[in-house]
Amino acid sequence: MLQGCGSLILAGTWQTVKLAVLSLGFAFVIGLIGAAAKLSKNRLASGIGTVYTTLIRGVSDLVLMLLLFYSIQIWLNLLTDALD
Repeated sequence: MLQGCGSLILAGTWQTVKLAVLSLGFAFVIGLIGAAAKLSKNRLASGIGTVYTTLIRGVSDLVLMLLLFYSIQIWLNLLTDALD
């Protein structure tokens, strides 16, 4: 049933691992920036950090993922339409 598809499955697995590592690094950097902002002595940065952490914690993960997925897709569609 899957004869001859091993290389495709391996390539897809490798792509998934690369995407997962990249996503983890990106999320780590965003989390550090949010934490630094929240712990900052600057009132503006602290307020932005507080709003960020409140929004991220208050919205469920699935809703947040769907919101980001579809909003980024819409932005990419608008960008590619503008470049045509």
